[in-house]
Amino acid sequence: MDYRSLPRISNSDLSELLADVKGEVKERPVKAFAFGSSLHELILEPHTIQDLPENVDLVLLQKLASVARADPFLSWALRFSKKETIRLWQDPITGLALKSKLDLIYKGRLIIDIKSTSCRTYADFLKSCETYEYDRQAAFYLDSIGGKKFVFIAIQKSKPFNVWMVEYHTNGSFIESGRKKYRRLLREWKHRELIGKPFIPSTWNCDALSF
Repeated sequence: MDYRSLPRISNSDLSELLADVKGEVKERPVKAFAFGSSLHELILEPHTIQDLPENVDLVLLQKLASVARADPFLSWALRFSKKETIRLWQDPITGLALKSKLDLIYKGRLIIDIKSTSCRTYADFLKSCETYEYDRQAAFYLDSIGGKKFVFIAIQKSKPFNVWMVEYHTNGSFIESGRKKYRRLLREWKHRELIGKPFIPSTWNCDALSF
């Protein structure tokens, strides 16, 4: 069973639950997901790649990976951090089984997450962190290891191909806001289990479940 189908709750699963709470249909952006996943592979584990999807811009992928790996901070992080670490844990409040897959971890304290972005400016990317609830992701990931600092590395997908770094501390307002969001969603998830109407994310392997 691969990571995505493990019957444990990820931050992406919480996004799917949130859409359900709002009565929305959350469609998975297949092309964007393939591009992002391929970029992560090229940056984090380039020597393990066998085939890249045919429906992505391979020239752009190579360009962004090259720009990213040339960035001084990310170059340092790639040398000294653990890559693509899977963390499985249990929420201490609800008892729910959780999971996360972290791009880079340095000494169990710093988490680095790589994003590709269409934002034209650094200020636009900061706004997108709120729009896409990256605060929830950062808090969820930090709490999975008891981390102290979270850094986003944003790679611009068009010229001038800037690389931006944004950092947040575990006790700062951004992370606290995200922590409240994910805990609220976990309470909703638990409530649905208790009333016999569990929420099943689209990525889970339903054969492995026994509700």
